[in-house]
Amino acid sequence: MASTEEALSTIEKYDSHELMGRIIRVEFAKENKKPSPPPTLPGEKRYKLYVSNLAWRVRSNNLKEFFGADFNPISTRVVFESPEGRSAGYGFVTFATKEEAESAISTLNGKELLGRPITLAFSERNADNETEEDASNEQAAES
Repeated sequence: MASTEEALSTIEKYDSHELMGRIIRVEFAKENKKPSPPPTLPGEKRYKLYVSNLAWRVRSNNLKEFFGADFNPISTRVVFESPEGRSAGYGFVTFATKEEAESAISTLNGKELLGRPITLAFSERNADNETEEDASNEQAAES
């Protein structure tokens, strides 16, 4: 991609989409199997929400549309438990400001997404330094 914005747009558009009967993953290239967080400017802080009680069929684009109707999330991610494309039932939505994240919690906590009421809370992990293992550990700790 020619720019970070173009790469983020492509990721948001195509990540977790079905292609020829399979769910595809589109993300920044990884080094040593650790996911690269979206780029941040020095001193920039991000605010990540933990989204639970997701329907098995929820994808990142569903979260993007759900939150994007009233808010401007930086990124959305659904965690998957199997290669068959079944969601683990939780994910993350990241915002640029604490105020926007708090507003999303107060507005959308308990609202239905694809037939299930979602639960929102601030993630206990730093939005800029999470690995897949961290996400699994966080979900287990919050269950």
